[in-house]
Amino acid sequence: MVRFSWCRTSALSVTALALSLASPLASAQAQAYNYPSMQTPRASTRDYTAAIVGGAGTSFVFQWREGAGKGLHWQLDGGFADPKGGVDPLLFVGGGLGKELTRATNDQPLDVLFTAGVGAAIGGNRTAFRVPLGVSVGHTFELDQNMSLTPFVHPRLSIDACGSCGADKDSRTNLSANFDVGGHWKVNRQFGVRVSASFSGSDLVGSDETLAIGFNWTPAGLVRR
Repeated sequence: MVRFSWCRTSALSVTALALSLASPLASAQAQAYNYPSMQTPRASTRDYTAAIVGGAGTSFVFQWREGAGKGLHWQLDGGFADPKGGVDPLLFVGGGLGKELTRATNDQPLDVLFTAGVGAAIGGNRTAFRVPLGVSVGHTFELDQNMSLTPFVHPRLSIDACGSCGADKDSRTNLSANFDVGGHWKVNRQFGVRVSASFSGSDLVGSDETLAIGFNWTPAGLVRR
C-alpha cells in the first residue's frame, strides 16, 4: 500500500511539473491531429508503428521513432483521416522529441518520458496546427519468453491553432488539455501491440474520444537485450 501511494503521488507530481513547463517550452510528440499518441515512457532506439484509429471517424497513422542519443529520440507522424460528420478527409504530419526524465529503479518503479513537438492537419479548406507538450508515465512488467506489458498514461497540454475556422472563416488559437491511457504488449523482442485511448479537450482539432490499435516493429539489429 505504501508503494502504491508513492507511485501515484510521484506520477501526479511529475505530470504537474511537466504541464507547468508548457508555456516556456512551447517552441519545442508529434501529435498532429485528434488521435492517441501511443507513446510509451521509454526512449526508442528505432521503431515503427502502424495504427488504425476510431472514435472521431477513421484515421490511419504511421509513426517512426529514431534514437538520437542516450535516453532521447525524435519522431515523425503521418497519416490520413476521414472525420465523421460530413467533414472532408484530411492529411496530417508532425514531428517531435522524447527525452527520458527518469527510469524505474529498485527505489521507484516509474519510467517518465518528456514529450514535445509540432504538427499540422490539412484538408477541407482549412489548416490546423498543434504544439503538444507532456509526459508519458508508466512501468514495464517483464513476462516469460521475452514478453512484457507496459501500461502508461500520457497527459499533455497543446497549443492549437487553425485558419479559416467556423462559419466566419476566421483564425483561432486556444490551449487544450489531452490525456491518453494505454498499454504496450511486447510479443517478442521485435514485435508488439499498442492499444491507447485519448481524451481530447480541443475545440479546434476535435474533442471526441478516440481509440487506437497499433502494431509495433523494432529492427532485429537494434533490439535492446
